[in-house]
Amino acid sequence: MSKSMNKNKPVRYVRYTVQTLGIVLTAIGFFKDYPLMNTILLGTILIMGPIFCGWICPFGTLQDVFSRIGRKLGIKKYPMARKIQKVLVIFRYVLLFATILISMDFIFSILSLDPRANFTTLIGGKTIAATGWIVIFAFLAASIFFERPFCNYFCIEGAKFGLLSFARPITIFRNEETCVGCNKCNKACPMNIDVSSHGQVRSLQCINCMECISACPVKDTLKVGVVSVKKTLGKKKLIVVSAVAVGAAVLLVFNGIDSTPSNNEKYDIGSAAGSEAINDGVSTEDDMAEEENAMISETIYEYGDALGIPNGIYEGTGEGFRGNITVEVTVEDQMITEINVTQTSDDAKWFSRAYTAIVSSIIDNQTADVEAVSGATYSSTGIKEGWPMR
Repeated sequence: MSKSMNKNKPVRYVRYTVQTLGIVLTAIGFFKDYPLMNTILLGTILIMGPIFCGWICPFGTLQDVFSRIGRKLGIKKYPMARKIQKVLVIFRYVLLFATILISMDFIFSILSLDPRANFTTLIGGKTIAATGWIVIFAFLAASIFFERPFCNYFCIEGAKFGLLSFARPITIFRNEETCVGCNKCNKACPMNIDVSSHGQVRSLQCINCMECISACPVKDTLKVGVVSVKKTLGKKKLIVVSAVAVGAAVLLVFNGIDSTPSNNEKYDIGSAAGSEAINDGVSTEDDMAEEENAMISETIYEYGDALGIPNGIYEGTGEGFRGNITVEVTVEDQMITEINVTQTSDDAKWFSRAYTAIVSSIIDNQTADVEAVSGATYSSTGIKEGWPMR
């Protein structure tokens, strides 16, 4: 038995190496080519499941490190009771669909505390708020006592990847005939999956870390293989599963996986001048008030960032969450009349939230000295850093 275990251990060491490499590559900007990486990542997830979570994710790796530190210090682990586990795992899917369906300030504020995103920001050489540090350390401290607490119950990216891999053709198989019922696979699983009770490990929680395979004492009892879909599901279930998988992929992909505009696409807030009303030449008190406000606004605009700037279109570049943001500003008669973002790799939902508020505020105040949008700080800062009027 011990001999079989030794043969399985290299899988674990290969994973550790890949995890380390993932952090290094993230730190040197490996994910800046975001659209290409998303295409590769999506294809891998659909075929093999969320291996990003188990093999590459920097914050998942850090939780594993602190878990091992706890073991070295002799600190007792507290496995979550099955009944409680089944309830708690639902929470990350609730969070996921809340971000897809709800665009309210409190949702964006909660997500701004995401320790995975904040840690990725840190190793990318950027600063984070004090609350970001606190949340990171809180989950790392919890990792000493519980396996991957953030991944299990709070990570919306992991929930997204789990749903996308619902019908994956490659998964982990358990040979029921050779299984000795030692439950070592269950104890080794960082996602608290009941591996020993299933012929195939198809849980949405599975991160394909292969820890169960490394822990199994009987050779080839747990191994990775290709699913015989028709035999496993049958024709009717196959159609349903395929439809669900395609629907989930479409929904999740178009809600934040790829947000880079094409070469001809621009985010355009329009003109500061607005449209002019026609009222048969009859002035009303409202019209007079609007004219007065317009005169006041023009007076204020003369002292904005465009003061003394010749007419034209000016371009600048700032740094967003996932790379550069290119900003074009149109100046007419020393007024900022139009602002376009021609390039960004930031997530569409968060960037759009920042863009609409920031650009409107800049045009209203005629200056880039405006407040960042809560929950979209990096996109807001990128737009302001790309301000060419400086």
